Amino acid sequence: MSTFPLLTDSFGTGHHGDYLRDLADRVGIVVECFLFATPPNTREDETVHKQVALQGMEERFKRNEEYFTNLRHKIFTDPGSFPYPIDPNILGPDSRYSIKYNNKGTSELVSIDDFIREYTYAFLEPPYSIRCQSAEEANTICSQTLTRLFSDLSEFTIRKWSTDWSNYFDSGNEWWGAFLWTLVSNDGNGWWVGASATD
Repeated sequence: MSTFPLLTDSFGTGHHGDYLRDLADRVGIVVECFLFATPPNTREDETVHKQVALQGMEERFKRNEEYFTNLRHKIFTDPGSFPYPIDPNILGPDSRYSIKYNNKGTSELVSIDDFIREYTYAFLEPPYSIRCQSAEEANTICSQTLTRLFSDLSEFTIRKWSTDWSNYFDSGNEWWGAFLWTLVSNDGNGWWVGASATD
């Protein structure tokens, strides 16, 4: 199976990119998303879900690499921009910041209700509280985001993935929680939706 094209992500790419990046920056959500163009009429195909899971992890790996490459560059080129001195010699190997994964993740079908319940928890209850004026505002943003991204969840088959096949999940597995879902529709939308964080 060939690589699925990336359509949007939580880091500013594509139609929903700026919206998702703004939510992370302004509100403090930790849920991350990648949308891929999947083959039509494959919502039930487990191999499509698995490819979305693996490609999403690869995209997350790339974003992590970009972030730490830019940070390391800034430490060397603009050390005065940090509130305290950083010794670049004690940063350790670059590989320590890499997201590693294997293809041994397992998944199970989940209901729309189970997905909404867990997604809502991951969205509204990050380790550091989300920055909203009220619970009502937070609930509204969560509901609007679900509708904006997925429109009609009944159009998707939803699989929840195990969280033991990548170090992406390590921080969340400490206590808060780690989540990964793939949502695939017959009209060619394959979402990778993940969250893993700690205090």
